[in-house]
Amino acid sequence: MDHAIAFLNFGTLGFFMVLAFVGARVAERRAREGGPKSTLSRDGAAEYLAKAQRVNS
Repeated sequence: MDHAIAFLNFGTLGFFMVLAFVGARVAERRAREGGPKSTLSRDGAAEYLAKAQRVNS
């Protein structure tokens, strides 16, 4: 039983480490390629509002 708990524990830990690594790589690539920023950030909100102004004009 102890082996199963250890296997599940390290399996879960490994899964989330890989998930975090992949997420970081995607975010890095998006930032490098000039993808859209989050509207929650200060410069992202300014970018979003400027884009909305251009579309509405």
